[in-house]
Amino acid sequence: MERSEREKQEAQAAEVRQELDALVKKHERLELDSKTREFELASALESAKSAKAEAQKALQEIEAMKKIATGAFADLPHSVSDAAAFYRGEEGSSTEKVFWSQYAEAGHSVPLSDQLKQLVELHKAAEQARKGLIGQLWPGEVLPLSYFELVRRLVDACPRLEVIKHSVCVEGARRAFARAKVHWGKLDAQKLVKDGPPEGKEHRRPEMYYEGVLKGARLVANECTGDVIFE
Repeated sequence: MERSEREKQEAQAAEVRQELDALVKKHERLELDSKTREFELASALESAKSAKAEAQKALQEIEAMKKIATGAFADLPHSVSDAAAFYRGEEGSSTEKVFWSQYAEAGHSVPLSDQLKQLVELHKAAEQARKGLIGQLWPGEVLPLSYFELVRRLVDACPRLEVIKHSVCVEGARRAFARAKVHWGKLDAQKLVKDGPPEGKEHRRPEMYYEGVLKGARLVANECTGDVIFE
């Protein structure tokens, strides 16, 4: 009797333990599910924030592109009109003349695709002009390969012009003094420039003779090659 009662109690205890184990496992599953949902929710919120940031960035880029496009297309009608008029006045036929002639009398809105073509052609013309200018200012040097370097070189154009102007003066003076020495071999060019007029002729100034030597100066200028830069 006592043994039977003990077995019964043990069976009940085992049943209670099973129920407790089941409850613990259920609680753990619920807790895991809750954490999973929290993680998924946090991930979803993070993704939403990231998507919002990307959308804002895209909108900013679109606005920036609109501003660039507005600036790029603002002067386009005037440039197109000028280009059409310029090539219309040229004799003969050329690819540029044919291209711009189709917009000579454009009194209607031009499709965006055509406007882009016009910008490309204007860019080509501007690039050729820049390269031509750089070739004149820096003769013998390799032209910049990138558009940025081309623009940077143009930034230095004004200082370069000063160098060229100085060089032209030096070359012209050198040739003039050299011709003078052909007739007066003992002429000291440096002394001639630094010293004042001879005694008793202090009233004489170089400015008094500019007009008289101008024709000779022009002849000397024609002899200057301009292919050597005197620093």
